[in-house]
Amino acid sequence: MDDMIPALSSPFEAIRHTNESGDYWTARELMPLLEYSTWQKFEEAIQRAMTDCAKAGRDVQENFNLQAKNSAKSAGRPGKDYRLTRYACRLIAMTAQTSGSVAAQARTYFSDRVDDAEQLLDPELTFREWRRRAILSHTAHGYSAEWAERRVDDIAARNALTHEWSVRGIADKEYPILTDRLHMGAFGLKIAEHKSLKDFEVTYRGKKPMYKGDLPPAMTATELALNALASTVARELQKRDHSSPA
Repeated sequence: MDDMIPALSSPFEAIRHTNESGDYWTARELMPLLEYSTWQKFEEAIQRAMTDCAKAGRDVQENFNLQAKNSAKSAGRPGKDYRLTRYACRLIAMTAQTSGSVAAQARTYFSDRVDDAEQLLDPELTFREWRRRAILSHTAHGYSAEWAERRVDDIAARNALTHEWSVRGIADKEYPILTDRLHMGAFGLKIAEHKSLKDFEVTYRGKKPMYKGDLPPAMTATELALNALASTVARELQKRDHSSPA
């Protein structure tokens, strides 16, 4: 009896089919679970997913197998369906323009069952999945969706910049100095000065104030966007000049 619990816990498990090639789902059965009311709108989501599949260098036909429905008719035209692999369902769930709880379950269900090797074949999709999960994590802690998106983009831009610094042979101990210079250029304030405007808890080392905590979580969405832009521009200049920052 307990063996049945996982199958009953997800509506997507309930519509899973299996043949000699492995597991698959049909678009017609998936459509209502992703809260689409019309086939036309859902097929637009499928087409976006197929585009992403092609960009990733994957076989579109293999993952989105068009099926003619012989007996179905819709507006005078033969009905059609798609036989979808797990990978295809994941792409559709990620591009679907729905935000309900079932759509969120779909993204989790299809993402949690992806082989590591498959993700390595598709680094762009892996990044998108990381970004989505990171945004969900921030919103789960009470941040707005806009703020969460800006924060995650800021993290990604910062990681790309520090990677570029590492490639250029810049020592880790130099990062705080470079970051402070970058912050001054973007905001006209040193990081410590910016923190003083945010009511951070402060202690003193002699006469020097020491602010506890990181600045980004206290930034506004607009500040985070500017911070990410500064990191992106700095990285592009590094790549262009092939030189260490002044």
